[in-house]
Amino acid sequence: MKLFEVYKLHAAKERLAAAVIPIAERHRTAGRVLTWRLIHEIEKEALATLKEAGDLEWDYVRMATSSEWGYVPRINQPADLDGYDELPVALTTIHRAYNVCH
Repeated sequence: MKLFEVYKLHAAKERLAAAVIPIAERHRTAGRVLTWRLIHEIEKEALATLKEAGDLEWDYVRMATSSEWGYVPRINQPADLDGYDELPVALTTIHRAYNVCH
């Protein structure tokens, strides 16, 4: 039986946040509106950064991403997270970073 190691999930979340911040800042500085599609682009780029580093267990990284949560819109409309009870850590991290980086 494989045990769940919470510290690995926390490490994945923190590293995801560290990867997201410069990416979100770059898009915000370019004047892009945060859309659902852009959230997915930022998430994809951040995950590529983590994968390239190769020092995290990927199962824990995936727990924080949108693909594990079912349907999250991929449309070119402004991302409004109000009204959602629970969202993937990656999405809330991107939203928070995007709104703070200005």
